[in-house]
Amino acid sequence: MTERLKTVEEDRKELAKEHSHKDEKGEAIVKDGQFDIKDMVAFTNDLKELNTEKLVIEGGDNREMIRTIKHVLKKFEDVEYEGQDSDIYDYLCEQFGVDEEEKGDEE
Repeated sequence: MTERLKTVEEDRKELAKEHSHKDEKGEAIVKDGQFDIKDMVAFTNDLKELNTEKLVIEGGDNREMIRTIKHVLKKFEDVEYEGQDSDIYDYLCEQFGVDEEEKGDEE
């Protein structure tokens, strides 16, 4: 997952460069450590698309990690969430099958 985070951050920087004002050499202009975005709406739309890409976790090596995430989500099911936090929690529970019984969970 660390590798995925690095890839997403690199892609985000590339989008920022693509949507930035350019100097006379064609390089993205950076002001105060931030890219000088020329079309914030287009950049935001592209960033949303990047952030909504699904990550598929493959292989048996991730089985324990998935079980751990599922267990953590179950621990917080009694917490009251509102707004976006509620949507995110519900989405994660759905994706990790928190309500589904898994073979071997009885262990």
